[in-house]
Amino acid sequence: MSRCLAVFLGLFAYGAMAAEPVGTPVSFLACPIARDTGPEVDLCFFTEHDGKRYALTNPPDFGSPQLKHRVLVEGRIKDGPTACGATVLEGRVSVMTELDASCNTVVPFDNVIKGVAGGVFNSGSPQQRAYAQDLAQRAAQDPVLSLEPAILDPPATPKAAPPFLVRNLLVIYPFDSDRGPGPDMLKLKDLVDYALTAKAKRVEVIGYRADSRLSDGTELSERGTLAKDRAQKVAEIIAALGYNKKLVNVRWEDGAIPGKGDEDWRNRKVEVTVTP
Repeated sequence: MSRCLAVFLGLFAYGAMAAEPVGTPVSFLACPIARDTGPEVDLCFFTEHDGKRYALTNPPDFGSPQLKHRVLVEGRIKDGPTACGATVLEGRVSVMTELDASCNTVVPFDNVIKGVAGGVFNSGSPQQRAYAQDLAQRAAQDPVLSLEPAILDPPATPKAAPPFLVRNLLVIYPFDSDRGPGPDMLKLKDLVDYALTAKAKRVEVIGYRADSRLSDGTELSERGTLAKDRAQKVAEIIAALGYNKKLVNVRWEDGAIPGKGDEDWRNRKVEVTVTP
């Protein structure tokens, strides 16, 4: 009994130590830890920092943790259930480009933390699931159909109508990257469609780079050309989508936005403004 009590008290102490007030900001570099969540389901990832475990989650297409690469974790403690057996953060996780062979831990399946099947067959909208299932059945009869995309495209955005007003878009980037996430790029496409429909006289693109201050006071800096790279890349996409390149005003801030250690990820951005 004394041994069981000691184990219980140890677990209780760990849980008490791990508990932090909702909204507490954290920012740190660490290795991701992969957890096996059962057969036929994906791994999940968490990390450990100062004796606490944090789930590594991102918005769609912002980037997934990878073994052999550290991650920059920036967020605030979020209210609600845990994920991957760890505290959930409201923020962003950036995969660092440098290799780190020490980031190679995989936690075996414990039959407690179980994964959920993903993919369009399980987690898409009802229309997407029905389309994918129908395509799979037809592909069983005609293998050529297996080359068709199984994800049903969402319905087109309705055409804008007057009055045409100024519209803005903010594209957020992973640390030290000029690749905008897919959902933001879809919003950019819709914004260009709006500019064309509204016969916009000007589109302004402003690029920024930013420093990130870690919880221990360490400062991380993005490369010096990144604000320019981000802005020019977005401007090229806008022109490729059919908007007059001569009407796109592109600029960038040479200096980095200083880090404060709280939601510094919001400063790694490109601002796009459409003026009808």
